[in-house]
Amino acid sequence: MKKIITLLATVIFITPTNSQSNLITLETENNADGSVTINANNLASTRYTVKVNFISLTGFLNTGISNPYINSIGTGKIQVTKLTPDKNAGSRSLGYTYSYYAGMAYRKPPSNFTHYLLPISVGKTTKVTKVEELRIILGQKSEAAYYSQAFSYTLGDTICATRAGYVYNINDELKQGEGGNTVFTDNRNKIYIEHKDGTLGYYTILSPINCLVQNGDFVIPGQAIAVFNKESENYRILFSVVYLDEEKIRAEKATDVYNTMSTNFYLNENANSTMLIENQKYESVRSIEIVTEELSKREKKKFGFIN
Repeated sequence: MKKIITLLATVIFITPTNSQSNLITLETENNADGSVTINANNLASTRYTVKVNFISLTGFLNTGISNPYINSIGTGKIQVTKLTPDKNAGSRSLGYTYSYYAGMAYRKPPSNFTHYLLPISVGKTTKVTKVEELRIILGQKSEAAYYSQAFSYTLGDTICATRAGYVYNINDELKQGEGGNTVFTDNRNKIYIEHKDGTLGYYTILSPINCLVQNGDFVIPGQAIAVFNKESENYRILFSVVYLDEEKIRAEKATDVYNTMSTNFYLNENANSTMLIENQKYESVRSIEIVTEELSKREKKKFGFIN
């Protein structure tokens, strides 16, 4: 899709490079002082990062505007950037393409959050196994270290949120399980949650589920988000925490823009920041302090932790 607008001797053309059902659209606004504002309409319930590639940018004082230009946006109508006109220019031309990605972009790996909860109900036990990255299975080299773990369940068990955040991408339409497969791919039952620091929790699910949350829901640690409700060969989820790599986004052909992070879990008051060991079983425990660690006063009141 290409849009051409001519206003006040300014030529503007815009081309989105990923539609994702028009989740995020960019538009320009010509201001009385000759400046042009680029606004984003974010229909999602979570923060996204927008990448703007300027094809044409003349007649503007583009100080502080890099190409590509990257900015994190919240929900609703948000200003991405504002371009100041060059008073000495006879005409102005502005053209760009744009793309967008869930989460907040980081120039370097963010600090690890230390108190993830086990993604299973209190008192339940889960076994942890290794997850293979698809490119490794195919004999390809991986650019960065890969971190992900599989958790085992039984019929009727609930999958619980490991950390607070907003649900932004779910699917529970796949009705058949996948047995012993532990390769991490995106075309499965899944629940994706964006955390408050802009990192993302991926719950990729190998069995049929009934999802208990919707896109836009805010969940707290330990909250049930799905239940294994049908017979299957093996009940497991693949859990991974990722962040958006700004350097990868800036590439001309941005692919594989997310990096996985190592994850530390809360096991009990004596082991509140623990790397899990493969092929070990762990019992889910939680405390009010851990559950409410990232919650605001308003959120604590909403969920009944304070009056």
